[in-house]
Amino acid sequence: MRNIKHLMKNGRKRISNDRRGGIEGLPLQLMIVILVATLGTAIILGWMGNIEGPRSIGSVDVMSNDIVLVNGGTSNGIVEVRVTDQDGEPIEGAAVVLSGLGITDRNGKTAYVSTDSNGRAVFTGLKIQMRGGSVGFITVNVSASGFGENNTARVAVIA
Repeated sequence: MRNIKHLMKNGRKRISNDRRGGIEGLPLQLMIVILVATLGTAIILGWMGNIEGPRSIGSVDVMSNDIVLVNGGTSNGIVEVRVTDQDGEPIEGAAVVLSGLGITDRNGKTAYVSTDSNGRAVFTGLKIQMRGGSVGFITVNVSASGFGENNTARVAVIA
């Protein structure tokens, strides 16, 4: 306390005479901080190296022709859909649902099929309720766990 009063009184500070708070430890502390920061950065980058990029449905292709209705709403055609990821690889187990124009399967239920190991889904015996007009569209809705959803494909229906 006496030294502080003395320093304040004289208005100048003499570091060379004060050996209690020397700066000899500063380079060692600085090296420790740099080492810890470097190791922390290396660990974080190692974790990030194992992160996979996001996967998504790349394309939904309708492989069949347009649907032509006969007998007032029964389709004799086959709707075949192929689903691939962003790299062009087939997605197995994707849920493919057809919607619009009151479309159902032959049992009157939602037209739903899962893709096989080649990314293909095939629909047969579809029933469509097309009212007025001679052309309509069915939307192909696809969703796959870990890939998201896609509803960009459509199938033309001609009455």
